[in-house]
Amino acid sequence: MGYSATIEPQAEAARPTAQASPFNAMERRKHPRVRVLKAAKIILNDGNVVYDCLVMDESPEGVFVDMGALVALPPEVTIRFASGATFSAVRRWNSGTKFGFEYSGKQIISHETARRMQAVSQILTNHGLPAAVNVLRLAQYFDNPELRRLATEAAAAHVKFESALRGEAVN
Repeated sequence: MGYSATIEPQAEAARPTAQASPFNAMERRKHPRVRVLKAAKIILNDGNVVYDCLVMDESPEGVFVDMGALVALPPEVTIRFASGATFSAVRRWNSGTKFGFEYSGKQIISHETARRMQAVSQILTNHGLPAAVNVLRLAQYFDNPELRRLATEAAAAHVKFESALRGEAVN
């Protein structure tokens, strides 16, 4: 698989990783990208222009997307996942319909996402941790890796705590 001559010089470092790729040794990211298949939108001009795209892989620092058609995107865009997670991003490379973006800050919490997170907080208060974690799973943890990590740790601690209260051996 080769790249066309129009690819930017940074593309080699930002290209998507593959298990058998000869370029793996050249990978320079802090966190390797994970293959995914997610719907997202590229938003331009404060929402005046919106393109659908497919996220092919992701890391905590950015994403690799396929636009499905040739489009001219500016250097800075907003990416919104179907789960509602939204990030400002900088285009690092592109080739044909494919683009590599690096996030240029923390996740943007929209009013809708904040409302949904508040609802999960109410579920936690009213129905307990297992119910809240189940709702978070359904919401794909709002595509927030830190929220996913904390919820997973809390659920595991909850199970251990209940076992200890029942007098069972805790690992």
